[in-house]
Amino acid sequence: MARVNKFLEGKYKNNDLCYLKDNNCLSPIGMGWNLTKKNIISYQIIDETNKDQYSFWKGALGVALLGNIGAVVGIGGKNKKEYLIEIKWKDGDKSLILIDENYYKVFVTSMF
Repeated sequence: MARVNKFLEGKYKNNDLCYLKDNNCLSPIGMGWNLTKKNIISYQIIDETNKDQYSFWKGALGVALLGNIGAVVGIGGKNKKEYLIEIKWKDGDKSLILIDENYYKVFVTSMF
């Protein structure tokens, strides 16, 4: 199972995220900057509303973590609220993060 509050793919892959209470934003641990609109062009939540991307990413993560059977398990979903988000950085790179509900609220707030 994928770890939550972490970069899963793309730029900063495998870096953990932390909550900076003073700035009310998220930051990659040890990077010295924040996930805010200052660094991000756009983001997209990958869920059932965009089924093609949702199925692709959930299946791909399932395969990466559990092998071929993981494609089926990955699409199945969970009861726990987690958000798979594709980020497009101002430098043109992309990242995929998986965050829990608390981090999601902070992330969305920091985009305004």
